[in-house]
Amino acid sequence: MNPKLAILYEFLQSLYPAPARRRGKPSTYNCPSLVLFFMVMFLKGIHSFKAMARYAHQHYAWFGWQSPPSRQTLSRRMEALPSVVYRLMPLVARAAQQAGQQSVFSFRWAFIDKSVFRSKGGLWHRKHRLLGIVPHASIDTDASWAKSAYHGWRFGYGLHLVSNEARFPLACTVTTAAQKDTTQLVPLLVHFVEYLGVVVADAGYVALHLLEQLQRCWKVFVLLPKPFTGSSLTDFQQEYNQIMLTPQARWLYRQRKPSIEPVFALIKELFQLSGEHQLPFRGLRKVKPYLMMTALTVQLMMVYNHRHRMELATTQLFLTDFK
Repeated sequence: MNPKLAILYEFLQSLYPAPARRRGKPSTYNCPSLVLFFMVMFLKGIHSFKAMARYAHQHYAWFGWQSPPSRQTLSRRMEALPSVVYRLMPLVARAAQQAGQQSVFSFRWAFIDKSVFRSKGGLWHRKHRLLGIVPHASIDTDASWAKSAYHGWRFGYGLHLVSNEARFPLACTVTTAAQKDTTQLVPLLVHFVEYLGVVVADAGYVALHLLEQLQRCWKVFVLLPKPFTGSSLTDFQQEYNQIMLTPQARWLYRQRKPSIEPVFALIKELFQLSGEHQLPFRGLRKVKPYLMMTALTVQLMMVYNHRHRMELATTQLFLTDFK
């Protein structure tokens, strides 16, 4: 196995419990090895399953395999990645916290945001969507429209991400761009409720019933950019305003952009997704595992860098064998 991959494989393998014995043929390709395989494929810009299978045939020993997987196996296992990554990223975060510096991998507070990525193919304009007309075969009909703060209206998919103040990713998921940010707040924070005290979010996460539920049930305070306004505020809203108008709360909110925006920028740099660059896949079934793997790759790179006493966001050493 490649030495760099061996370090990461050992780390990931330590997070997986021993699989229960079951009848039938045992799994030839376990989750840690396949996670690392797809990480390498996407870093190299290899996206077709035919090319992946060809690479696996030449380098299967890199990943500790006795034989290379087929195209069908790779396709099937890639589509199963979202559930793997969804469970794995919080495990990696907690393991990194236990083994590393508390200041680097802490959960004192977290930052949540969404970045919209341009879909592959043409644009499906609203007038055609409403009529059910697909004017061109290249259009990704799973994608949807959302407004980006930096790029305006974009047609594609949203990567929802949670990071800490050291720009270390904690959890992620992927939806179509139009999916409301508030729908992903609970699924992403559920992994860390016993650790978190404050989550910093932008205006897209304003949902009074959800904020009340998080604070009442989980004791998690969601810090938003503006206080609630109006002549008849509830007791919860009044208490909320008192907290978020304190100097400490305003200071913490100012840390949001420099904490989470660079994570998205790093993902876009590593995987050539900046600006109007399109995603390499069409359809949510393929885009979701791809984008979630980009976030996991950054997380694993930072764990690797920390072990080698380097800056977390340094890419040069990590990419030496993979680009």
